[in-house]
Amino acid sequence: MVLVYLAIIVIAYLIGAIPVGGLVAGSRHIDLRKHGSGKLGTTNVLRVVGRRAAAVVLLGDFLKGSLAVWLGRVIASAFITPGARVGFLDEAVSVLTLASLFAAAAAICGHVASIYMRLLTGDWGGGRGVATAMGAMLVVNPLITIVALAVGIPTVIISRYVSLGSILGTTAGALVILLLVLTGQMNVLSLLFLSLAAFIIIAHRDNIDRLMKGTERKVDERVKV
Repeated sequence: MVLVYLAIIVIAYLIGAIPVGGLVAGSRHIDLRKHGSGKLGTTNVLRVVGRRAAAVVLLGDFLKGSLAVWLGRVIASAFITPGARVGFLDEAVSVLTLASLFAAAAAICGHVASIYMRLLTGDWGGGRGVATAMGAMLVVNPLITIVALAVGIPTVIISRYVSLGSILGTTAGALVILLLVLTGQMNVLSLLFLSLAAFIIIAHRDNIDRLMKGTERKVDERVKV
């Protein structure tokens, strides 16, 4: 089981580490690391490259999370007895939950710190992990992603701050996970997904600082290249 989980982590990380934003911007001879926030996520692509490019990056980053978790569950099902469970906090939880957790965490880490960017540029470039996390949670439990988007998108539309929408959407998703666990619709091991939400929010600490100071860029502010 340990080797299976290690394989899931490595594969999910390599999927999550694909620098979609860097590739899209690079196709137009733009190095995102030198413009805007320096991140490879959708928001910086929107400001530096444009809407169409940003849409491609958003979809790509989202699909990375979904593919990583789906593939992790497939691998776990293929090599571990179907229905097998492991002990956690005096409860028996599905090995698929553990596989999903490892895959989601690895994919998000890959997106935030890409080994491909390290090999190509010498820097651990990446994004903040929001789209990849949403894609991962869609496979874990669609309700988490639906609620997160239901909170995040209106927040961006009203406030014009993508970072605020990302933070509130992530918080909403975390609350859904907690509620699902408390009502018995997700097992107790799923509480560990809350650590991923905390990780994403912490990744926005510079945005939080700018929001508090009133210096955060709004979604429609373009960056000159």
